Amino acid sequence: MGVLATNDKELIYIYSDQSDLGKKVLPYAESSNKALRTINIEKEKISDTIWLEIADMVNKPISELFSPELLDNLGIDNLSNYNTDDLLKIVNKNPSLLQHPIAINGKKAIIINDRFDFFKFYKKDGSNFDKSPEALKNGEHLDTTGDDSMDNKINS
Repeated sequence: MGVLATNDKELIYIYSDQSDLGKKVLPYAESSNKALRTINIEKEKISDTIWLEIADMVNKPISELFSPELLDNLGIDNLSNYNTDDLLKIVNKNPSLLQHPIAINGKKAIIINDRFDFFKFYKKDGSNFDKSPEALKNGEHLDTTGDDSMDNKINS
């Protein structure tokens, strides 16, 4: 059993609020019909053991969980040149390196590259979306309730 407490009835969404994608996908995660635990790594640190567990769940080395395009701004060269301990120190001091959020449900996990990855992972087909006006507004997705009085414009 891993250190990260997971179950099939809870969705864990790990993101950095410095990531545009992380902020854009968050409302979709919030509209899920499962309990949601959000972890904004800018405000809440994740232990090294849990990072290793997440890397194992997504079947990627630690270096591939983070965005190499931001390294130049930090004066860091290629992440593959660092050992795991050094990488974890870099990430803990620079949480904005997590530009692609991570979703975990039970024993499954995915690195989200676009919002459609979240839908595929969570198997959202529209029938299990929260279709309340507030969720529609926050999620910026079209109204599928059939209520013509609601505004269907995205980013309005």
